[in-house]
Amino acid sequence: MKLGKSIVVWLFAAAIVLPSAVEAGSLAKAATRGATRSVTKAWRGAAAKTLRRDLLRDRASRVHSLAKNRTVFRYTTKVQARQELRRGIRPGRHMTARTTAGRPLSPVRAQRRYGLPQQPEVRETVRLPKGYPVRPNRVVGGAAGVGEVTSTKRVPSAAVVKVVPLR
Repeated sequence: MKLGKSIVVWLFAAAIVLPSAVEAGSLAKAATRGATRSVTKAWRGAAAKTLRRDLLRDRASRVHSLAKNRTVFRYTTKVQARQELRRGIRPGRHMTARTTAGRPLSPVRAQRRYGLPQQPEVRETVRLPKGYPVRPNRVVGGAAGVGEVTSTKRVPSAAVVKVVPLR
């Protein structure tokens, strides 16, 4: 009998103290909304900080002329790849330091490895000619020790040899 009374007392206290289902739902929504906003703001701030650090580092790097022809990859979106096939790659855009044989990286692996702000959809194969000006660096925000190059001149559209969709 004591157990039954204590359960009734607890249920009665819960009904008085706890908010109704409608109030609880709106409280949960508000808490979720607040948490999402703060995480989004923090991520935007961190991403902006990383991109700024990368830009400043690229500007401070020395320009080297390539000693021989070099083939590199560029991970990007389909829309950007279409534009680059028509107009070429704008100065300051990032490309991998070297190419490797085999299948392209998955979008998630490419994003993590090269510190990309969004998942790429395609991989462009780009042939840079001997004497082309580039700035070699290490990737900021990606895997440790991974290299990248940026060009100080527009890369002509004819240099984009192949575009492969990522899976």
